[in-house]
Amino acid sequence: MAAAEPKLPEQLPVTQPRHVGKDSPRMEDPLMVTGKVEYGNDIRAPGMLHAAILRSPHAHALIKSIDASRAEKLPGVAAVLTGKEVKSWSRPVFGVPEGWTGYALAVEKTHWVGEPVAVIAATDRYIAEDALELIEVEYEPLETVADALKAVTGEGPYVLEGKQSNVAYDRKFSFGDVPGSFAAADVIVRERFRWHRSSGNPIETCVCIADWNPVTGMLTLRGSHRSPHLILPALVISLGVSSQQVRIIQSPLGGSFGVKTFARYVILISLMAKKLKGRAVKWTEDRIEHLIGSSTHAWDRHYECALALKQDGTVTGMKMELIDDLGAFSEWLAIGMLLKPLLCLGSCYRIPNVEYACKGLVTNKTPQGPLRAFGLPPHFWVLEQLLDVAAKKLGLERNEIRRRNFIKKEEFPYVSPSGNVYDSGDYEGSLKLLLEKSGYDRLLKEQEKARSEGRLVGLGVVSSIEPGLTGPPMLALAAPRIFSRTSSPEGILVRIDGFGKLIAELGFPPGGQSQHSFVRQILADYFGVELEDVQVITVDSLSMQPSTGPISSSMAIALTGAVLGAAARLADKLKRVAAVMLEARADDIELLDGQFRVRGVPGKTLAAAQVSQFMMARPDLLPEGIDGNPEATYVWNPPDRTIPDERGFGRYSVTAAGAQHLCMVEVDRATGQVKILKYVMVDDCGVRLNPSVVRGMLMGGMAHGVGAALLEEYVYDENGQMLTSSYMDYLLPTIMEVPAAEEHEMCTPSPIAPLGVKGVGEGALHTTPAAVLCAVNDALEPLGIRITEAPMSPLRVWKALQGASR
Repeated sequence: MAAAEPKLPEQLPVTQPRHVGKDSPRMEDPLMVTGKVEYGNDIRAPGMLHAAILRSPHAHALIKSIDASRAEKLPGVAAVLTGKEVKSWSRPVFGVPEGWTGYALAVEKTHWVGEPVAVIAATDRYIAEDALELIEVEYEPLETVADALKAVTGEGPYVLEGKQSNVAYDRKFSFGDVPGSFAAADVIVRERFRWHRSSGNPIETCVCIADWNPVTGMLTLRGSHRSPHLILPALVISLGVSSQQVRIIQSPLGGSFGVKTFARYVILISLMAKKLKGRAVKWTEDRIEHLIGSSTHAWDRHYECALALKQDGTVTGMKMELIDDLGAFSEWLAIGMLLKPLLCLGSCYRIPNVEYACKGLVTNKTPQGPLRAFGLPPHFWVLEQLLDVAAKKLGLERNEIRRRNFIKKEEFPYVSPSGNVYDSGDYEGSLKLLLEKSGYDRLLKEQEKARSEGRLVGLGVVSSIEPGLTGPPMLALAAPRIFSRTSSPEGILVRIDGFGKLIAELGFPPGGQSQHSFVRQILADYFGVELEDVQVITVDSLSMQPSTGPISSSMAIALTGAVLGAAARLADKLKRVAAVMLEARADDIELLDGQFRVRGVPGKTLAAAQVSQFMMARPDLLPEGIDGNPEATYVWNPPDRTIPDERGFGRYSVTAAGAQHLCMVEVDRATGQVKILKYVMVDDCGVRLNPSVVRGMLMGGMAHGVGAALLEEYVYDENGQMLTSSYMDYLLPTIMEVPAAEEHEMCTPSPIAPLGVKGVGEGALHTTPAAVLCAVNDALEPLGIRITEAPMSPLRVWKALQGASR
């Protein structure tokens, strides 16, 4: 690179940034709000067929036989795909740890209710759906295990063939002197918690259109896939194709939240396309399919936890043991959700001695998969509940116990017990701002008055951090052969045409992260042009630069690094050409406010457009080593990450955004319903490239968190049958439940990430469940009851109220 990476917007080659850090209109919005955007289900291909999937009604059953002959004869049906073919044409779906998954279609037996058993392709979706009813499957039901606590003891059957256990992952991490801290403790707080599984439910479901050309051997995939360079290796491994045979063209995503990976179904529809020998086939997931079979259920956890404290409230040690019900397979990267708490075991608090034991169990439920916040919301809820309990036991005000344990702002960069580094923060300052902005003292008086009237009003004040840009080092703990690497590459191509217009090519369509918008803002400032002079386009998987994609709150960090790197390379190229034009040394040329000029010589300037025109018109005059192409690529990788050692000690992430939330609720004594009366957030995600985008992410994450805290739960019976397979049963928050929250900014720029940004894409979902659930328990305190299960649904709260009244 020609110049050091700017660590703040003020270091960009512009007198004053005009766009970075400002509320700039999103370039993604016009198409979306006018309905002109082409989502996956809008795509039509000539001669395209439509797929429908037959799913298992049994949680665990042998498949004695499948007779699809009647379905195959139905007019309009083109093909039927069964497990026998899938087994012969592919390998099991990718998963970590290796060896704990099955094929994309059930082969000899089924493992959960909703597992795909057969696929039909027909000229219309309704014909394919009708044909499903003509397939005759003979099942022999088997004993089912749907309880992780039974599965871990060895009771019940083994879910996967060839395994002698249902424990897919079992690891204890210990940092510091945990036994010593508990032996010397003045007070020990112990508690059990239960977090029930939920998921993401975007408005757009998953869509895949597969077209396998029998002449060229090319497999073209269109639809709502995300992160092509993540899913490509899984396709190559499972389908046995070479990487250049697969072309992934993404449509804009109508929400992702992790659920748009759907590797199992991409493999499945690709295999159907292979059987069709040249006809494209499309599968659009319906709502029931998403609920029962999306393979993105998450966080089905049982916790046993303890805190060791001194009499003054200082936390000296923590033990956390959790069992996570992964469902039928340890599929895709779901195991990472068990490992991510390692990055921030103590959250915002200085807890020197920590033991973290985690088990991942397979049972006869839908497999887990990536979900926004990747496993951290339960962790923060458990820790914040323990602090509230400890404060009460010690007679401390709950904010005071937090202040006494916060990592101080002068301690950054802070090395956590597991070796991860928090880059910057001011947690005490954030809490102070939160309490001021929310009028905390007034809220306490309101609560006191409400309680005197017999009303159940509670307050929750909690903290969390958000590790930004995590990835392979964490997953190396479960699959060292595959993930012992520190890279999470993000690349971009930037070019300037003869009119001085800039074009950026990146690998991701709009999906809510606003990456097209902030790339435009950065380039407009860097080259001193207007926003309208920058075009940003999405290219397919064969054209894009090495990339990881929008995972783990990484986009703002990694893509900013990539665009700054490419911009610097392009500017350096243009400087050398400008030196020829201005008859000066290249070292004397600088770029400022969109002009290339000779330092110290007023008037000797050139616009970028003039330089690019010269570059393309006069290759005979270009300096040695410079071609006639005014473009540059750059691949950014996170700095300073390390592969964990045998203890699990490593540097896993790049940034650590901080958040403090306050929630005030009222619980209805008669119905158990919870109403959020007030919600205030203070978030520190470093420099905000586009503040309105950050606010949008935080509000969306908060809404997601309200659902996780109070409503959303996949309920199974003891036989593994899901009882919440429609939105009549699986409750999503609406505008009636989600409060109009206040959001306030604290900014401690990251000293590591480009432009001082921190990841915030998962944002408020880390913190909101803890804030709401702590507030509900505070409301119930006068009754002497406390709920240790999430979600605190109306039924669960009502039952607790009934117990208190007896």
